[in-house]
Parts: sequence; structure tokens; C-alpha cells
Amino acid sequence: MTTDPALKACAHAVVKALTGKVHGVHGCVVSTEDGFEVAAHAQGQGSTARLSAMASSMAALGAIAGEENQLGACSNVVIEAAEGFIVMLQARRPDLSLVLSVVASREATLGQILYVSREAARMLEQG
Repeated sequence: MTTDPALKACAHAVVKALTGKVHGVHGCVVSTEDGFEVAAHAQGQGSTARLSAMASSMAALGAIAGEENQLGACSNVVIEAAEGFIVMLQARRPDLSLVLSVVASREATLGQILYVSREAARMLEQG
């Protein structure tokens, strides 16, 4: 998949900024809604390509659940696991929809992850 160089640069900047802002963030991936990785940063184990594909599916499920229950468009999906969190947010651009995924340990604060991730999603939408 070919992606606009300006979008790739923006996505790389967002990933770098996000991973440096919140203590406990172990990985961050920006992907297209169909699961193709645009930019990623990961510390330790875990495949960014697999996370990108899973995030695409989870975002689609969130969208369907929101619509089916008359809640409107899904803006994020949060998975809370024993050892941490995965937060997936939609970033809707006029030409393309993106999914921002953040993987963090329990050292991170969920509220802080959501706040910083929403800020990053806005940058992706504008950039």
C-alpha cells in the first residue's frame, strides 16, 4: 500500500511524540482502517503488523456496536488486561480513516493515555 509521504511523516511524528510523553507506553501504531501499518514504534515484544491488523478489526467492531445501539460513531476502544492497556482511537481524515493504537503497561494511567492519544488523533486528522 502506498501512503502520502506527508501523512507518513505526520504519523511518525505522532508516534514518536506519544511514546515519549507517557510513562509506561510500550508501543504505538498508526494504521489504515483496513489494517496496513503507516508508522510504528514498539519496545520489547509484540508485532506492530499484527497489532495493526487487530486494531482495524476492533475499530470496525466498535463502529458496528455504536451504530447498532444508536450511540453514534465509535471514537475509541479500550482493552484493559491484567498487565496493561490497549487503546485504539479513530482518526478520520477527508481522504482516509486511520486507527491509532497505544499499548501500555499498568505503570501508565489510563486517563493520561486517553488524553494524549486523543491529542495525537487530532494531529493525524489535521496533518
